[in-house]
Amino acid sequence: MKIDLFMEFPSPPGDSRKAEQALHDGIAIARAAESAGIDAVWLAEHHFLGDYCNLAAPDMLLAAIARETTRLQLGFGIIPLPIHDPVRIAERLATLDILSGGRVLWGVGRGVTVTELQGFGIEPGETRALFRERYGQLSGLLDSGAFTRGGTDYQLRPRPAPTLGRGWMASVSPESFDLAAELGLNAMTGPFKPWPMIRADLARYRKAAPWGKTSYTLAVYCEEDHKAARRHARDGLLWVFRKIFEVSRPLLATQIEGYEHYRRLGALLPILDKALSVSVLERLGLAAVGDPAHVLRKLAALRDSGLDRVSLVIGGGVMNVARTTDCLNLLARDVLPKLRSTDDIKAEATVDP
Repeated sequence: MKIDLFMEFPSPPGDSRKAEQALHDGIAIARAAESAGIDAVWLAEHHFLGDYCNLAAPDMLLAAIARETTRLQLGFGIIPLPIHDPVRIAERLATLDILSGGRVLWGVGRGVTVTELQGFGIEPGETRALFRERYGQLSGLLDSGAFTRGGTDYQLRPRPAPTLGRGWMASVSPESFDLAAELGLNAMTGPFKPWPMIRADLARYRKAAPWGKTSYTLAVYCEEDHKAARRHARDGLLWVFRKIFEVSRPLLATQIEGYEHYRRLGALLPILDKALSVSVLERLGLAAVGDPAHVLRKLAALRDSGLDRVSLVIGGGVMNVARTTDCLNLLARDVLPKLRSTDDIKAEATVDP
């Protein structure tokens, strides 16, 4: 199982860093991730969501990271297809692929916030059809490097390399896993939906697409002292997950065509708002927070489920560079070697406080 890093660049209350500093910090964290043996860094793309995310142009930051690293794979996690011209996506993927020496990973999805979709003039109920249409165009562009519009033939320069390979699809509803299999895409999921629900979706996806790769994203934070780790991570984690619920609430609370499953997930919101804690997040499979033995056990369980990749959101993405780097170094020393070993995992989880 490959271990990746996932970043969204939120600005929690009390964080004095400006957005521009957060982006520079992201480059430093990516360098630390490569040194720690992390396999890939995935950057989210979000628009108009206030302090939830400060990254609207991940291709720009990935290009900067490409110049600061040599081995780390660089992932778009994910590109919301309904708001983009597939031609421009293909051009950006091809350019970054050259700059990075063939290290690009890419994922696509429909988008899960009304604010972003409507900000680009897209009605949420139209995204299912738009996604199919634009993915078909993107797939053709990546395959041929050419397209025809208005009776005129066009060639992409640079032409996308075959090494760009199979992409990933952001999958939440059971139908999206089915669609990923149908379109020949790998399945990327979490941390929006609890792991026990995802596990059933993945089982069906693997049956439909035995060739497909699977990835799951969760919040992780590790320190030598179990209680200290949970104390240091708690406020940031709870803020991040409440922001996730907040920005996705319009889709969770209303009946929008193509997002029916989200409304069923919305029934969990009142319960989570009242009972949210680090322990609850862990029981839902959305987080692993504690000492190395505890985090190892949580990640080993995901590995043993058959996942191909796990993406770690360090401390919910709100930790400073120093704490994030310390966590990555501790994972590199005490967790990742054992996680990648073929030996049985002997570590026992520390009892939650």
